[in-house]
Amino acid sequence: MKMMKKAAAMILSVCLTVPMFGTIVSAAQGQLMFSDPETKVGETVDVSLVVKTGGDAIGDADITMSYDTSALEFVSGDGVQADGSGNLTYSGSGTGSENELRTTLQFKALKAGDTTISVQSSKAYLYNDETLTLAEGSSAVKVAAGDDGST
Repeated sequence: MKMMKKAAAMILSVCLTVPMFGTIVSAAQGQLMFSDPETKVGETVDVSLVVKTGGDAIGDADITMSYDTSALEFVSGDGVQADGSGNLTYSGSGTGSENELRTTLQFKALKAGDTTISVQSSKAYLYNDETLTLAEGSSAVKVAAGDDGST
């Protein structure tokens, strides 16, 4: 009888652990997009940042970006913190009714040429706390010489 109880316990424990191996957790797919603006030296330029789901309500997003401080000077952005050395962090939260978060980053153009605002890391979640895997983009900013010829 003792042997039968041990065998039953062993079979029960195997049956309970097998479904755990077959569980597949998939993350929702989303996009992290930027605008690609053009400006002139000395002018301010707006770069749009959008975190978008595939249709579900968005929850929270934390995006860390970098940019060339010799080409651009960060001016402002709702939900954006700058560390002064070319790194920006955006943190936003949805209300449960929209499928995207938007903000605008404003920079002053310092020198002519092409420069990029790149994503260093990103974390995003749907409103139901499901992980949102983001296809990440970047912003290509084109800066022309200023009206006074400054480069």
